[in-house]
Amino acid sequence: MRILALNYEFPPLGGGAGNATASICNELAGLGCEVAVLTSHFSDLPRVEVRDGYTVHRVRVLRRQVDQSSPLEMGSFAVAALAPALGLARRFKPDVVHVYFGMPTGPVGLAVKRLIGRPYLLSLRGGDVPGFLPGALGRLHTLTAPVSRWVWHEASAIVGNSRGLRDLAQKSSPWREVEYVPNGIDLERYVPGPAAEPEGVFRLLFSGRLVEQKGVRYIIEALPAVQSALGRPVELVVAGSGPIEADLRAQAQALGLGQSVRFLGWIERAGMPNLYSSADVFVFPSFEEGMPNVVLEAMASGLPLVATDIYGHRELMTHEDNALLTPTADSAAIAAALIRLGREPALRERLARRSRTRAEAFTWRNTAQTYLALSEAMLQPRPEPRGATADRPSE
Repeated sequence: MRILALNYEFPPLGGGAGNATASICNELAGLGCEVAVLTSHFSDLPRVEVRDGYTVHRVRVLRRQVDQSSPLEMGSFAVAALAPALGLARRFKPDVVHVYFGMPTGPVGLAVKRLIGRPYLLSLRGGDVPGFLPGALGRLHTLTAPVSRWVWHEASAIVGNSRGLRDLAQKSSPWREVEYVPNGIDLERYVPGPAAEPEGVFRLLFSGRLVEQKGVRYIIEALPAVQSALGRPVELVVAGSGPIEADLRAQAQALGLGQSVRFLGWIERAGMPNLYSSADVFVFPSFEEGMPNVVLEAMASGLPLVATDIYGHRELMTHEDNALLTPTADSAAIAAALIRLGREPALRERLARRSRTRAEAFTWRNTAQTYLALSEAMLQPRPEPRGATADRPSE
């Protein structure tokens, strides 16, 4: 099968969704598929690159940073990629198209279907689903709703990477079936590190974009209580960058934590395994997630987790099994969980073992095989989606 993958982000650009796209394409190529990727160009990246058995094509877009982009910059991909996508589809002749993100990538897949006649699978990743972070993204979802409904309606298959995200998408479009296809993890790249020193520095790790959604300020707010209770050095390593980095640095300084919080900035994927192996606990107090790759990476690295009790985490973590789950925006609860793990090495080790065991159920090969099965089904005649006549958007 020939598969054209579209994503406005692809490594080294972006975060979890870009990495997921690359991992799925790697596995699809390993399964014998011919794969081509169309994504954004940045800096000195090659315009065309052959990697891991498939070809990556890049188009020039408006983008200033490797790890993040504004709505305007995202929208520039939908415009800039339109003609290149049609040209690549005519040359490559894909059987199906895999579209990552309903917006801004979806309109490009829609154009390929309408003008070239190739069906597409739509992979929802979180922020492209109405109701996800309604406070931060509600207005954007409202503005893009007409196009999003059209993109969803025309998709031959729609998948969400967590059950919670699938259910949220299903509420938005009850007339369409949304499949659950979880992310995977590279179990050879991410492996448990050496056992921690019981009385050494208690090392905490956060990895992700520095935006309010991730809740990093609540980790920093919890640190003084953790240090006081444990009576030994506590260090928080923050791997990532984003618009609130300056605010977080100022918060750490104001709390007298200048030597206890290390901001590393954006870390390339190759450097992440060492960060996980050097940590004692992974802390991820996000307000809302689909299925975060960084959590899977931490689990595969054999780390216990302190994380928020949200739908994107519940499929990966269970309280007292491989994690201690807390309410959102609750620094006191985070502090209490970290103090427990700092005082109880046996608990920390038990949660760590369970993390690795649970991570072993998630592989990119399984994810790719499911995508391939859905792609094969897309090429078969299918009935009209239930309720589509009444609910479909006007064209």
